[in-house]
Amino acid sequence: MKLFFNSTIFLFLLCLSQVGISEEYIKNYSVSTKGIKIGEVVWQLNKDENKYKVKISLKSKGLLSSVYKFNGEYLSFGKIKNSLFIPEHYSHKWVTKNKVKDMIIQFSQNKIDSTTQRPPEQEPPRVNLFNLENYSDPLTSFISIFYNRDSSNTVDGRRIYKMVAKQSLEKPKTITITITNYKNIYADHKRNDLEKIIFSKQDGLVLPDWILIYFKGSVFKVYEN
Repeated sequence: MKLFFNSTIFLFLLCLSQVGISEEYIKNYSVSTKGIKIGEVVWQLNKDENKYKVKISLKSKGLLSSVYKFNGEYLSFGKIKNSLFIPEHYSHKWVTKNKVKDMIIQFSQNKIDSTTQRPPEQEPPRVNLFNLENYSDPLTSFISIFYNRDSSNTVDGRRIYKMVAKQSLEKPKTITITITNYKNIYADHKRNDLEKIIFSKQDGLVLPDWILIYFKGSVFKVYEN
C-alpha cells in the first residue's frame, strides 16, 4: 500500500511538472479591411524550454465570403536554444476558388535542407536558397521579434527579406516591423507587396491583441475577438 501511495504521488508530481513546463496559447481574431470583415484567424502557440510550434488557421468570413472564399493554414515548429527560436519545419497551404498552393521548407543546422511546392515553379530561382544561413520562416521570425529580437532574416519559399522591429516613441506598447532587403526568388521584379506590420506588445502577453498588415496598398486589421 505504501509503495502504491508513493508511486501515485510521484506520478501526480510528474504530471504537474509537465503542465508547468509545457505552455499552450490559443487566440481567435477577426480580419477586416476598409471596414469590412473578410475572415477569421485562429492562432496557436505551443512551447516549452526546448521546442515550439506555431500554427495559424484562417478562413473567409463575412459579407464577401460568398464571393471570395479562401482558407489557409500555416505551420512552423523547431527548437529553442539560448532563448532563440530555430526553425526545423515550415509549411503553408492556401486554397481559393481557383487555386491551391502548398509550400514546405525543411531546415537543418540553421540552413535550408529542402523545399517543396505545388504547383511546381516553372521559372529558375534567382536566389540560391541552400546558401542562405540563419534564415527563419515568417512565423518564426514574427515570434522571435515578439519575444524581443530586433530583426530576423526571413524566407517563405518565394521571397527572402529582413524583418526589422522598432518600438514606437508615441505608443510605447506598439512595435512596427519594416521589410528590408527584399528579393523575389523566382520573379525578376523587385516589387515588395508586404510593406510593414504593426502590432501590440503589452506586458505579460504571449500573442498580440491586434496586428495591422500593410499589403499591396491595403491595410488588413487583425483584432482579437
